[in-house]
Amino acid sequence: MKKFLAAVAAAALLSGCTALIYGPDPLKGSTAVYSWQATGRMVFQCEYDREGFYWKFIRPEGTLTDDAGRRQGVLQPDFGITATDGSGLHAKIIQQGPQENARDLRTAVFAAEADSRGKLAGIRFIARRQPSGGMPLASCTASQRGHYLKVPFRARYIFYR
Repeated sequence: MKKFLAAVAAAALLSGCTALIYGPDPLKGSTAVYSWQATGRMVFQCEYDREGFYWKFIRPEGTLTDDAGRRQGVLQPDFGITATDGSGLHAKIIQQGPQENARDLRTAVFAAEADSRGKLAGIRFIARRQPSGGMPLASCTASQRGHYLKVPFRARYIFYR
């Protein structure tokens, strides 16, 4: 039971908020303007509490590239994004899909608050699709306490106005 609760807690931490699972489509009426590939790592640290050892989510690390391979932005520790033109946004997950398998992140929809200038201006939502990797597959142990684990992931990020 503890491992199940730890997995649920890790998923909630990865989402960055109290997420809705399934529900109405928040993207209805929005227009997709960018589709970029995210490649990077989800960073965890081995922690201990009264129930035992677990991997605590710390932050994402990664870059966003267009289909031609040109870097378009970077993921920020708080699930924000900074584009190459300096514009940025803050994001908060508002919806998650089912977890297809234990090693992959969930699909998700983020509500975004973007700068009023630059390529990210006016972005209201981001959809994380086709996730691969990003989740630890085993609990950590006493000998790993304080150590970091960086789990590679890939996903498609679609930006909506």
